[in-house]
Amino acid sequence: MTNHPKTAERLPRWEEGTIRLIDILPETSGGPCRLRSGLPVSLAWKDVIFCAGHRTTEIDSPTFEGVLEQVPGEKGGSAFVVEDSLFNAVFPRGQAQPLCLAGYNMAFLHQMLGGPWEMPPYLLCLYRLARVFQLGKTGDYTLAELAEYSQPTLDMPWYESGATARLLQGRVVLSELLFQTRLNMLVALSCTRTLPPPVSEPWGKAQGWQAMEGGIFRDFD
Repeated sequence: MTNHPKTAERLPRWEEGTIRLIDILPETSGGPCRLRSGLPVSLAWKDVIFCAGHRTTEIDSPTFEGVLEQVPGEKGGSAFVVEDSLFNAVFPRGQAQPLCLAGYNMAFLHQMLGGPWEMPPYLLCLYRLARVFQLGKTGDYTLAELAEYSQPTLDMPWYESGATARLLQGRVVLSELLFQTRLNMLVALSCTRTLPPPVSEPWGKAQGWQAMEGGIFRDFD
């Protein structure tokens, strides 16, 4: 599932804006995680407000708890998405939408959020970008391992997988990517065709996790 159009779109050079970093985790203990109606999940996000010169400000948000709901799928059958309260947590009413959404496997998180996606926010898939920019042995690296590779002094147990911890790990990877190139280039490369991410991630065995189809590269100035 993607919000990229069928024809290439020329992106402006973004000098400032807001990136909303998100993660959704299943509240399960042991065994493969399968998508189902009523599955408890936790969602966390933080805003990274950036401007020229690599200056950023971060706005934290609390972790939200909820469940998955079963809805009609876009291509027939059914799909599982977070309940409305969690969707509204990512997109609070009355607030401007962020410029970009970022996550480890944004194609999967995008699917989990549900809702119409004809318009921005654009997507930043940290996993795809980590492969493009060769951050470590990316085909085998989890988000925690990518963060450790990007910042070896990161003071966090590598096995930590809570929603807040994963946001910190994602922030480390995002910082490294923003250091290497400008934001609109990252958006253009977030639709690159790649191998699927490792199944050792929390959603690794859920349906749709390995659907990493490619898109069309956008032009950028």
